[in-house]
Amino acid sequence: MKKFLISLIAVLLIIIVYFLMNKSPREIDTLLINGNIYTCDSKNSIVDAIAIQGTMIVGVGKSDKLSEVFFARQVIDLKGKTVLPGLVDGHAHILGEGGKLENLDLSGTTSTEQIVMMVAERIKNSKKGDWILGRGWDQNSWQIKEFPKKEILDKVSSDNPVFLRRVDGHAAWANTKALQLAGIDASTKDTSGGKIVRDKNGTPTGILVDNAIEFVNKIIPPLSNEDIERRLVLAMNECASLGLTEVHDMGVDEKTIQIYKKLIDEGRCPIRIYAAIDYPGDTWNQFLKSGPLIAYKDGMLTVRAVKLYMDGALGSRGAAFFEEYTDDPGNRGLTLMSEKEMETVCRNALEKGFQVCTHAIGDRANSITLDIYGKAIALKKDRQNQERWRVEHVQVLSPNDIQRFKKLNVLPSMQPTHATSDMEWAENRIGPDRIHGAYAWRSILNTGAEIISGSDFPVESVNPFYGLYSAVTRQDQNGVPQGGWYPEQKMSRVEALNSFTRWAAYGAFQENSKGTIETGKWADFTIIDRDIIRCNENEIYSTKVEMTIVGGKIVYKK
Repeated sequence: MKKFLISLIAVLLIIIVYFLMNKSPREIDTLLINGNIYTCDSKNSIVDAIAIQGTMIVGVGKSDKLSEVFFARQVIDLKGKTVLPGLVDGHAHILGEGGKLENLDLSGTTSTEQIVMMVAERIKNSKKGDWILGRGWDQNSWQIKEFPKKEILDKVSSDNPVFLRRVDGHAAWANTKALQLAGIDASTKDTSGGKIVRDKNGTPTGILVDNAIEFVNKIIPPLSNEDIERRLVLAMNECASLGLTEVHDMGVDEKTIQIYKKLIDEGRCPIRIYAAIDYPGDTWNQFLKSGPLIAYKDGMLTVRAVKLYMDGALGSRGAAFFEEYTDDPGNRGLTLMSEKEMETVCRNALEKGFQVCTHAIGDRANSITLDIYGKAIALKKDRQNQERWRVEHVQVLSPNDIQRFKKLNVLPSMQPTHATSDMEWAENRIGPDRIHGAYAWRSILNTGAEIISGSDFPVESVNPFYGLYSAVTRQDQNGVPQGGWYPEQKMSRVEALNSFTRWAAYGAFQENSKGTIETGKWADFTIIDRDIIRCNENEIYSTKVEMTIVGGKIVYKK
């Protein structure tokens, strides 16, 4: 009897201890309370509190309930601020943005005279022979909407080579010194997939389109490791300050990947990077041997995609179309790689487990890309594109191709601000019929496909709220045109938010770890000063970021 009582008491003590342990608040790192939190889960739930332990979300719900369950070492009272799942830019160029921040930023310039003044000022602080580099000019924003000529730059830069990339990166403006150093003259033949623009006498004007840019690119002194590191840090800090928690970096090489890893190891990488390897090159060949790099250091870096280019850009008339440009008769654009070469890359990617991301802007380029993807998918036994191959930009589609994204399970990766940047001149380029397949977000969404949204920075601004605003309104920041440009193609606010969060996460195989605010996912959040789902549409553009959190760590605070 005595032994029985002792055993009974022991059991009761165990039960009491277990009960007390489970009733006692669990200690965690951070508790966010009193927020307006859009989870973007399958029910579009709205909550007001999040519990964080380490890099993960461990609780989502009401502030009073989570305060009972958890004891937090840090409590952040959001005071009604809106919280979104960490915003993702689904297509951008980190190193390019860093270069834009360091070199001449020509975005927003309105004339060649303005650019020449900027070049002259930079030369004052440069040594003889130094390269003067810049990016961002757009002849469509000038009074005379024509490609500029080298002689304009020659007036201020006879001793310094000047090389200025167009806003889309698919055309460049060089002075005579740069052309001479590159060996470009009237006898130089166009390269495959590239064009040297010439005057009526066959003399190069200074404009190089698409692959012809490489004539000059290859002689520009390469960036040192220190240059790359500095530019990556500059651009990533800018991203964090604007609410981005991850960027899909389209077109990286081995050197950049190694510097990303170094920065992550040193705790100096504020955002996550999902990287696509630039093709062709040694980096792709190396990764075909080693295979993808997935979720390095708690998901800060993943390299499991390859970036291909099927055509050029619409603004520089290099995008490939079935019919000629309306404003440039005889020109159907450029295809930058052969179908045979692309098929080979796709087969290799399938075999080694890499996602394929192909730049395609014109209707012909998109159609070719979908054809080749379809052939590759057909070779698989399950006939399903589990690799989630993507088409980047998808700016102009023929009617027959709109349905094919959903049918092939190919993901359209699009940039809403391209539509509002291009709307003043796009219809002049391609005419009143083809424009109905341009920037056709609603047509694609109506098929059941999901869109990955991004900015393509430095082509457009890093600010993701510009993209959200464009997706919802199809207007510029002044509310023009009234009602929106081809308003039937607008996204809803929830769709636009999903395209920068959960759909973008799916496009990077991360739907189980991010994209929504749910228990068990990374603690990545964008905290903002207004409710972008309920505020006036014209206020979305002016949204300010209060705080950016990545993996439970505050990487930006206003």
